[in-house]
Amino acid sequence: MKTMCPATIFLVTLFSLLIPTHSAPDPTLDTHWQLWVKTHQKNYKDAEEERARRTIWEETLKFITVHNLEHSLGLHTYEVGMNHLGDMTMEEFTATMSGFQASDDPVPNVMYVSQEGVSPPEAIDWRKKNYVTEVMDQGDCQSCYAFSALGALEGQWKKKSGKLVSLSAQNLVDCSQNEGNNGCNRGTMVNSYEYIKHHGVNTNISYPYEGREGRCRFNANNVVARCSGYVAIPIGSEEKLKQAVGTIGPVAVAIDSNHLEFRQYKKGVYTNKKCDDTYLGQDHAVLVVGYGREDGEDYWLVKNSHGIDFGDKGYIKMRRNHHNHCGIANHASYPIFS
Repeated sequence: MKTMCPATIFLVTLFSLLIPTHSAPDPTLDTHWQLWVKTHQKNYKDAEEERARRTIWEETLKFITVHNLEHSLGLHTYEVGMNHLGDMTMEEFTATMSGFQASDDPVPNVMYVSQEGVSPPEAIDWRKKNYVTEVMDQGDCQSCYAFSALGALEGQWKKKSGKLVSLSAQNLVDCSQNEGNNGCNRGTMVNSYEYIKHHGVNTNISYPYEGREGRCRFNANNVVARCSGYVAIPIGSEEKLKQAVGTIGPVAVAIDSNHLEFRQYKKGVYTNKKCDDTYLGQDHAVLVVGYGREDGEDYWLVKNSHGIDFGDKGYIKMRRNHHNHCGIANHASYPIFS
């Protein structure tokens, strides 16, 4: 009969202790729960809702405890932690905190071509060159496509004008439906570029983010940036994505984010064998702002739009050169100017 190693026995024993025997909240966690609620300014309509949310929160905490123990035993390349999303079910997270529709992404017509005689550096972080604006929180609006597209545009506009300006995701949420986006119900970066090509985009200061779809209030007098089109990275090519990020600037991409491990990521190089790398497997748009190597693992440095409480101050390091992990090179693009 096959026997389990001591580490496996220990993990099984720990996990069995963590499984609740009843649905009542664990009183030993009362102080931690109250501190978490206060820290993230949670407001529940009544005691019943708070109890339900705490149950989810406690289950998330158990997952974090087990995962990080496994990490200490060398079973994972990254750690997870409690953040502001810990009281959400994965169904809620998927329904409200993503926003990229892979099936709606138009077939690219302008493909990236490497510049002759120009090689990308071994590592780069465009934040250090002041090409990246502050991390935003999309909230319950499925508007990640807007933040992703604008992140790429902000970087290219910095290169063109010398000025880093935070652009209006709300402008795209409210006004880009004619180009194929659906407000707070998903969209694509390519459709966003099409809108910006025809209209331009306002600044975040003049048209601030509200996290819900509203009447279009675009003001042509407040247009700061406009693009003439976009360039797409060849589907699935991490090599071309590295060349573009290393020599052009931040690139808009889409990933498969529909995993508890992603939602609760804290630090390290995110590697998840459950991640979908197929062309239609991506549900969330983000921004690659650099790449490098950590503890022997290549990574992409990715800016998310779930606020600074997500991951490492709003960022996640995703595994690079690992079979197009999570499909990160399937829908990559950046805007261009005439």
